[in-house]
Formats: sequence, C-alpha cells, structure tokens
Amino acid sequence: MPPDSSRKTGSGRGVAHGQGKPGEEKDARDGEGLSGGDLGEVFFEFRPIGNYMRVDAIHARTGIETYVLGPRNAPPNSLQMLALRKLKTVLDRKT
Repeated sequence: MPPDSSRKTGSGRGVAHGQGKPGEEKDARDGEGLSGGDLGEVFFEFRPIGNYMRVDAIHARTGIETYVLGPRNAPPNSLQMLALRKLKTVLDRKT
C-alpha cells in the first residue's frame, strides 16, 4: 500500500501511548503489548465518526487492514489494543 502523504505518522517501540488525534496515524511494533510473534510495523489511524471513534490498524508488510469502532470518549489505548488484537487474529487466520 503506497504511503498517503496527507496522513501524519509517528513511530515508536511498543504500543503507541497518548491521545490519538482525529486522522492521526501512529506506528507501533508488537512484542510488548501482546504475546505471540513479532508483527513488525503496524500503523494506526484514529477517525471520529459522530459519537464513535474508528481505529484502523494497518499491517505495513502485507497491507492488511482491520478496524474497530468504540465510544468516542473511550481511552485511545484501549481501542488501539483492540484493533491490534483484531489485526493479529486476521493475520493468524491467513497463515
């Protein structure tokens, strides 16, 4: 998946912490938040939709994307971890 120059990116080790800004994309590497092999680079995008927050998790190596919806006032870390678990489940099913 080619990078979209309109997206903001950041990088870090472990699951990215802090408040997700609408439309902000973060990158994280598995290994500190979940057990099981290294997923490599994963991008997260937070998008508010009405009273909900949509969090997309995109696996950089394969381009596989999953998303979760949660309450807009939910802690960003909780939604991010849920999106990461869903991505891991989808990737496990593909192998």
